[in-house]
Amino acid sequence: MLMALNQQLPIPSTTHENGKGERWPLIDGKYVFPQDYIALITQYGSGLIADFITLFNPFSKNEYIEFFQQKEWILEDFNSLINDDPDDYTFVLYPKQNGLLPIGVTDNGDTLFWVVSSENSELWTIAIIPSRAAEVEFIAENLTGFLEGVLSKRIRCQSFPAVFPSENIMFISSS
Repeated sequence: MLMALNQQLPIPSTTHENGKGERWPLIDGKYVFPQDYIALITQYGSGLIADFITLFNPFSKNEYIEFFQQKEWILEDFNSLINDDPDDYTFVLYPKQNGLLPIGVTDNGDTLFWVVSSENSELWTIAIIPSRAAEVEFIAENLTGFLEGVLSKRIRCQSFPAVFPSENIMFISSS
């Protein structure tokens, strides 16, 4: 699926924070990051996908895109929403079974998640919670399949703008 994504999203000439030569951490000392995500970060590093999607990166020095910092902040925020209004916010968060684990955000404030459905991270799929909404959109794809799908317009997300993606799809490395 990464090769299909590369057709939609050209690999940048220089990458930043791609984890090359570094040891990949475990998520909470328990889960291995999915291989497609490792390959994606290794190829692209930190940056902005199609002027819209930012993925969190465990190698980032920027707390606003560093995976572990964002995981804590976002889960804390969503847990407080669930506690304050359990009738509206009915989704399950990580580390519970089938819990949502944050992996990225959009420029519109939507949050992208892995659905942690198994000990095997290769089986994780994607979910999106739109900005200022309680409903969850589930996408039965791994991360690179999801990205390839939205960039090729094979997948249409309810919360994404109708004009996304634009004609000129690029990855802009953050430095």
